[in-house]
Amino acid sequence: MLSLIGQLLCEGLKKSLASPLPWDIPWYDTAHMIFFGILYTVLGVISLGLLIAIIKTIVSMRKSGDNH
Repeated sequence: MLSLIGQLLCEGLKKSLASPLPWDIPWYDTAHMIFFGILYTVLGVISLGLLIAIIKTIVSMRKSGDNH
């Protein structure tokens, strides 16, 4: 009986999520794969857009020659 409870607890812990870091995610679980795949894609798109906006701003400031 105790062994059965231990196996159930270990199985639950094995499927739990310790942190959102890519190496801690159980990628064998389809729900985790879909959720974190979409999450990391959206974060990547937002970061890329922010980086492009910063680069365009710096280029525009250098091109105009305005000193604020």
